[in-house]
Amino acid sequence: MDKEYGEACARILSMISRGKLQVITSSLTLIELANALRKYGLGDQVTGVVDAVFSLDFQIIQVDPTDVRNAMEIFDKFRISPYDCTHVAIMKKAETSNIISVDRDFEKVTWIKRIDPKIL
Repeated sequence: MDKEYGEACARILSMISRGKLQVITSSLTLIELANALRKYGLGDQVTGVVDAVFSLDFQIIQVDPTDVRNAMEIFDKFRISPYDCTHVAIMKKAETSNIISVDRDFEKVTWIKRIDPKIL
């Protein structure tokens, strides 16, 4: 529903569902998705959308206490959102350095390459 990025994100989800793009994510991403739907007034669709994401063929990494501690070390170094730091900690655990995101704060983390959804 996002006017600027909705179409690009829908295209990315389509690529994932067709096996054209391999991705991983974390359980935190699903919580953020649910919250975004709620903010758009789509609270009744949260469960169905999250279930649909679970049906896609990619790994969802659980956030554990060690990830939270690592996120705080990342926070101390880069001073970006603790949520973003948690995503970065999960990326480190998954040994990946690419992130598809509209959030430019990820560019502050020197070893991450942020990919804008409209460019992918």
